[in-house]
Amino acid sequence: MTLRKSFAGAFAFFALTSVGHAADMQPVLKAPAAVDQQATGYVEVYTGWASTRATEEGDSTRFNGWALGGAGRGNYWVGRDVSVQVDAQAEGTSYDIPGGGHASTHSYLVGGHWSWRNPQQYLFGLFGGVGDAGGGGLFDSQRHGVFGAEAQWYWQQFTLYAQGGYDTTLGTVDRGVDSVNAWFIRGTGRYFINPNFLIEGTVVYANGNIDFACCGDSSSGFQTWTWGVKGEWRFATAPFSVFAKYQGSETKYDNSGDFFDAKVTDHRVLLGLKLHMGDRTLQQTDRAGATLDIVSPLANPTSPLMFSPFNSGVEALK
Repeated sequence: MTLRKSFAGAFAFFALTSVGHAADMQPVLKAPAAVDQQATGYVEVYTGWASTRATEEGDSTRFNGWALGGAGRGNYWVGRDVSVQVDAQAEGTSYDIPGGGHASTHSYLVGGHWSWRNPQQYLFGLFGGVGDAGGGGLFDSQRHGVFGAEAQWYWQQFTLYAQGGYDTTLGTVDRGVDSVNAWFIRGTGRYFINPNFLIEGTVVYANGNIDFACCGDSSSGFQTWTWGVKGEWRFATAPFSVFAKYQGSETKYDNSGDFFDAKVTDHRVLLGLKLHMGDRTLQQTDRAGATLDIVSPLANPTSPLMFSPFNSGVEALK
């Protein structure tokens, strides 16, 4: 599918006002009763170790690297049952190339969410975003857009988060490729040991295609699995939290055309720090604040845009 290279997004914020008993009474914007602050959010930074292995026809090479990333998210209640969230996230990884030298991959995404929610029970919403991803993949860094739907269910100390969507490059890709795209589903579970200590697990499955500009409607498929666990703890007397996270992912390519037994596997261990604004506990953030994020298969460390399986990935990273 061919889309324009440029992509614009905008979010409109609407205020709901109460009706005054007198003609000169000023309208007052009210958040839900269970929400202490109408606007909340956080910024985070993280860093850690990464190891990526590229395999082609049984020949594999491992690349060790160091990852650095960050994100900023803000939530605003525009009505008693409606909130909007804006996101900005980015990550880069610097790799040591076997035999000498360094190379890097990068990705960033800016997006937002529109949600219908009850902090005691559920959230239903839509999301969308746009960004760049690339560095060591099959192609140069590419602009891509992602959109989809999401939901959360709350029950005592548990939160279940489901998300599904579609991610695609915007415009024609280099080297005779029309587009790279993937649909995906994501499941996340969170358990709050106490309001300021959570454990989280996530699994994501993506199924994609590299659509060639030549040879009729030819394409080559790939599948990506991502899995991870995270523990996060917030200080009781300060608006900071710290977290540790393990994330693994693997992309396998269908045996067709130039692809044969090709795959890329990545493991990374990350440590991070968050600064919270407006909320008081991690559980309050989860239920009434910036509880959402955006999964992007094309920005995954093992995606076709991010890391090449060919020639053990060496030529793409040089």
